[in-house]
Amino acid sequence: MPRVQRTFGWIQNPSSTDNLKKIVSLFVKDSDFHTSMLQNRLPLLRDAHLLETAELYDSFVNALSQTKISYVLLKGYGCGSGSRSNAKCSGLAQAALTGQQFKTYVIDGKSIRIKKPYTDDWTADGFLRWAVSLGFLDYNYDDDTCSLSESGRAFVLAKTKTEENSILGNAYLAYPPACRILGILSDGNHYTKFEIGKLLGFTDEAGFTSIPQNIWVQAYETASSQNEKSKLRSNFEGSSDKYARMICGWLEHIGWVAKSPKQVTETIGSNSYTTTIGAAFSITAEGLKNYKRAIGKSSSARIPKIVYREMLASKAPQAELLRKRRATILKYIGGVQKRSLPQIVEHLQSHGLEATETIVKDDLKGLKYIGLNIVNQYGEYHLLDTITKLVVPTTIEVDEDSQASIIRERVREKLQHIDHKYLNLIDYSFEGKDNRIFEIFTIDLLTNELHFIGRHLGGSRKPDGIISHNQRGVIIDNKAYSKGFTIDRHMADQMIRYVQENNERRPERNPNKWWEYFPSDIVTFNFVFISSLFRGDIHSALSGIKESTGTNGAALNTENLLYFAEAIKGGLLSYDAFMEKLNHNTEVTYS
Repeated sequence: MPRVQRTFGWIQNPSSTDNLKKIVSLFVKDSDFHTSMLQNRLPLLRDAHLLETAELYDSFVNALSQTKISYVLLKGYGCGSGSRSNAKCSGLAQAALTGQQFKTYVIDGKSIRIKKPYTDDWTADGFLRWAVSLGFLDYNYDDDTCSLSESGRAFVLAKTKTEENSILGNAYLAYPPACRILGILSDGNHYTKFEIGKLLGFTDEAGFTSIPQNIWVQAYETASSQNEKSKLRSNFEGSSDKYARMICGWLEHIGWVAKSPKQVTETIGSNSYTTTIGAAFSITAEGLKNYKRAIGKSSSARIPKIVYREMLASKAPQAELLRKRRATILKYIGGVQKRSLPQIVEHLQSHGLEATETIVKDDLKGLKYIGLNIVNQYGEYHLLDTITKLVVPTTIEVDEDSQASIIRERVREKLQHIDHKYLNLIDYSFEGKDNRIFEIFTIDLLTNELHFIGRHLGGSRKPDGIISHNQRGVIIDNKAYSKGFTIDRHMADQMIRYVQENNERRPERNPNKWWEYFPSDIVTFNFVFISSLFRGDIHSALSGIKESTGTNGAALNTENLLYFAEAIKGGLLSYDAFMEKLNHNTEVTYS
């Protein structure tokens, strides 16, 4: 029977410690909230017919008398094909939290209007994962249950805010990502969520994305409306940026981090953009004192770190395999002896785990970026932290390698000069779930890593991006497709429209005048489609665009884009030579 998949370690949305305490209180029989669940909340859900099944009431009451509770019973289920807002309560943790919206319910023939007396399974799961990740609840892999820890009991029974914050602080010091953020802030500087996010997690995996700050600032300062600016403020961040913002919020709550706006200036090409970012953070004196406790630079003993194996990979392909490999590395370098890269590789291979020194170096960087104290002394690695909760699985379910996985591992070994975070471009190009991330990181590679002049455009009636070099400009169209991209008539017409708009430059044809972002001295233009793979007669499709516009172009898959980037940064290929390759109406490959 396959193991139930849980997602401990990385928390994006829960922020209310009051709600966190309610979840943990489900396990503390002598707590006020536990009593309220039995006497008030559960009877209300029963009498208002808000439970998914009538039998759930007895299941919930029975669970509240146990020391271990099934994770499934705690979390409940989603809405299926129905509406989340109308789904009935199906989990004990759902029943513990109050919703935001007021609704009218009929109980014993009387109508009452109150806030929804339960929440959805997604919100409940977030608080459960938070409680487990901080060590307030212990998770058991064998039977998929949760039980109360001593720190969890102390948290619930804390009598003062000072006592509660002290317990929370100790829990955060045991949570590696919080230590990582305190470490970043410990130099005394003021950092935005983007500046923290890019240094957090396994940055070479698609589950840890951070929007490049200069691209965000450029987009914000050149936005055409307040509505567009509002969207950029509220809904334009990567997953790591969100982790950074959320964890800083927890630390701010206990006085270890201070939040204040930060004015930033970013220069792209010959243009500078200045704006104020509200989500920026600095460490307080109390935060710095406690960070020193976390890393053992005080009279207090170093605090052990809670690391469930789920923390060791997020949404990456073959996540189970990555978790086992990284857990095995941690166990190996956590002893008395220091270990060299060849020794680590040999150890992994002896456990049936394929690895190279490049892979291990990327893993070690990621393990440091999640907040573990790993030192490198003369090429030998040693984990200084004591780790709890980490169980290395003896067996794992290994999926068949996807085409994206095969390509990224092939490319990984060849990138010596390009940051390995750009391996994510391969995953983004095959996923097709969020084409905007693919667009942004393509421009990030070309401008921030390779220093072309350019910008991300995207949105309605604009190409995805543009770059230029030495009086030559390129229009970029990103296409994320899991099985490869075919330039059909519709896609060709879209590119024809962009090229013609750039050639004619008439505002009455397109009022947003996106072409004005090209430097004024550009005299030659090309276009390029960038995708995972290309299917069909690419040459005919590109030649057809040339016949309609007089402009030459190319197709370029992400594997070859990264090879070209490596050659350019490594000095093996000139910028002009690369630009010329986009001028021949064919798919471009790097030899």
